[in-house]
Amino acid sequence: MKSILLIYLVRRRLKKVKKQFNSLEHPFLFRALRQVEIEEKYKLIPKSLEEFMADPMFGIDMTFPLEFGSLRNAVRQHQWKQNGFPTRGVSTTPKLERAMFYATENKVIAKIDTSKFIPLGIKVYDVNELLKERPNEIACFEDNEFILVYNKAGAFPREIINEIIHT
Repeated sequence: MKSILLIYLVRRRLKKVKKQFNSLEHPFLFRALRQVEIEEKYKLIPKSLEEFMADPMFGIDMTFPLEFGSLRNAVRQHQWKQNGFPTRGVSTTPKLERAMFYATENKVIAKIDTSKFIPLGIKVYDVNELLKERPNEIACFEDNEFILVYNKAGAFPREIINEIIHT
């Protein structure tokens, strides 16, 4: 009986493993910088330093069975209604025109080199992929949003920024 349960748990875990981010497919990502990121000399700064996991929030994470300490909940909450809750992640897109759309206030975009992610320990979460089973929960499908998470305190390493674009 224990071996059947173990096989079930292993298969279930394998189903949850998503495809790895491919830096060859998206060599650069773009981010419209917030004022605080500009003032800190063009650094990507998450709005929270809490672990990028979340328990269900009423009205948002209503997928059953409810998941506690879930990456999917963190992604959903991060991008909720395009003005999500503070998380350890920062939003990016592979589409410069979408970053320009979000840069209307500060008019500064960071061009981010994805080849530096693995050596620096930066994780990438594809919103459209993680929420594909419930596409109505994706705040803005056309953004093709990727959430970057750096598990060290503070700003992301400056060396991931390839270029600063002023619009």
